[in-house]
Amino acid sequence: MSDTHAQSPPETVYPSGLTMRQADALHDFIIQGTRIFGLIAVLAHVLAWALTPWGK
Repeated sequence: MSDTHAQSPPETVYPSGLTMRQADALHDFIIQGTRIFGLIAVLAHVLAWALTPWGK
């Protein structure tokens, strides 16, 4: 029985196969996107609350 993890280069991170530098860059990109999405969602909820007739 063959272990696929043993065949990957030692600098890669299991199970993605990315290097630590690549994994950190991807993580930073995902975190930045999540923050932007959250900001847009908060803004949309504030606008919906402020502009709806039943909120007054």
